[in-house]
Amino acid sequence: MSGTVHFGSFDAEAAWRPEDLAGLPAGPAAGGSRGRRGMDELLAVGCAPGDLLLTAEPMDEALVEALAVAGIAPRVAAVPGHQDATVEERLASAGGTSLPEMSGWAAAFYAVRPDTSVAVRRLGLRATVPAVEVVARVNSKVWSNDLVRDAGLPGAAVLATTPRQVRRLVQDAPDDVVLKDPYGVAGRGALRVGNPRVLDTVVRHLERQVARGARVELLVQPLFAEASSFSTHLEVDPSGAVRWRGVQHVDNAEFAYRGSGPLPADQHASLDTTAHREVIARVGTALAAEGYTGPVCVDGLRLGDGTVVPVLEINARRSMGLLNLHLDRRARTVGLRSWLRCRTTPVRPGDTVARLVSALDDAKLLFRGDEPGVLPLASGTLTPPRGRLFLAVFAPDDAARVALEAQVGDLLVATAGAPSLVT
Repeated sequence: MSGTVHFGSFDAEAAWRPEDLAGLPAGPAAGGSRGRRGMDELLAVGCAPGDLLLTAEPMDEALVEALAVAGIAPRVAAVPGHQDATVEERLASAGGTSLPEMSGWAAAFYAVRPDTSVAVRRLGLRATVPAVEVVARVNSKVWSNDLVRDAGLPGAAVLATTPRQVRRLVQDAPDDVVLKDPYGVAGRGALRVGNPRVLDTVVRHLERQVARGARVELLVQPLFAEASSFSTHLEVDPSGAVRWRGVQHVDNAEFAYRGSGPLPADQHASLDTTAHREVIARVGTALAAEGYTGPVCVDGLRLGDGTVVPVLEINARRSMGLLNLHLDRRARTVGLRSWLRCRTTPVRPGDTVARLVSALDDAKLLFRGDEPGVLPLASGTLTPPRGRLFLAVFAPDDAARVALEAQVGDLLVATAGAPSLVT
């Protein structure tokens, strides 16, 4: 028996980010470190029957059963180790001695971290693992911005390397700007600056870090008049060949990720073009030339005047959009489409995903593989007092999706003790 082993921590950017890099002011992330560890449960949607999913924490049995009824049925095993250690660190140090036998299986990891290659070797898995130094370099927004500039594409930013440069570039900009950390992700590490008070706060924050020996690398980018966001997905094979995976619409709120889904018709017409595919192929070729192989997500924008910014950021790893492409392929077999949704939500002590699954089932809203419905995708992200709720919504069209989400929102608000979608 053989298959694919899926694993990986969703905070890879933290491992790639140089320790001496100054950061922007930022508040705590919803769910904290425990909530981020729980996101590895989302990898179940890319598993085939018989595959093995390794997680940092035990997965709630009610969620495992709900996923299995929907046709997502990998074997799941929690990797033992210190609670603050990543899955990769646990596998690299212990070698998975208490886990099911998986020698000779293929590996599918979320991203390449410092311990990924060691974990793959110790488990005896089959995989091409690019050097972590390469992966860190190509995931920097500085690298992708250089590519945008070299290609003459719209949307380029300017790199600032001192607090004084940050101040000057912001003050010289005709409108509001966005400051971007090279390794920011999901809204963290991106800050809109539109008035002198915010600018002063940022500059003082940077100057304090520089005084302690930190260095500055921030991208100063215009605040675009965004009409819609999208992500383009590709795979760079070990041979250097670039394979197109698809395009997803992306919902964001103040730079924070809210969901992925099929492209609306107007977006599809402007992106399913030879010109866009050529740009994405160029991205893949540049990544291959650096030595990267694996999945890639390229974030882009369509502006209010119709301009397409095809390369806003490059994420050389798996991504939410790719996970929804997996879900959407399943949905299409039964005449539906899939939308992956993420909401920050209040969570009361004692709340569990089992209660949520039960409430959805009682209301005839739980997806069972063939009719429209909603499927929770992770249990470990629902951390009190504020966690993240990940759902897949399966519906025939966007109007039906909106109606289903409204039903689920009403249900959760009315269900005592259940997490609320109200944010």
